[in-house]
Amino acid sequence: MLTREYLNSALVGVIAGFTDADTQILEADGLDAILELLKSLRSVTFPAAILESRSSGAIQLVEGPLDTYTESIWIMGQFGRDESEADLYRSTFTLAKAVLAKLLDDAKKGASALEGWDWQRTTYMKRYGGQNARGWELVLTFRDNISLLMG
Repeated sequence: MLTREYLNSALVGVIAGFTDADTQILEADGLDAILELLKSLRSVTFPAAILESRSSGAIQLVEGPLDTYTESIWIMGQFGRDESEADLYRSTFTLAKAVLAKLLDDAKKGASALEGWDWQRTTYMKRYGGQNARGWELVLTFRDNISLLMG
């Protein structure tokens, strides 16, 4: 399971642009909470990575039990008055791919925060974060063997 602490160590000072864990690596649950966070620009420095923890999943009983769930990392940037929204989407997508590459490297090295991550396929989508925040959501799928035995 991803944590804010893991993202701090993986991104701050490692990925270009991430220098302040307190204002760039954030955590919020649900679309509304993330959008509200992005609108309160005093508490966010861009680029920002916002961790959205598990909010849904599926438990498979056949050949299981196996818990399959997703967690998201939003990679967001901010554009100014004379900047292009399309350019910001391009640059934040490049940044999102750099974050994904770092996560993959850490997973190969056995990072416990990435245990169970199905790295073979990552869904992503554009995200509109209020008046001038734009970026991408990376959706990571995890699979954990679990026990459903009672007692």
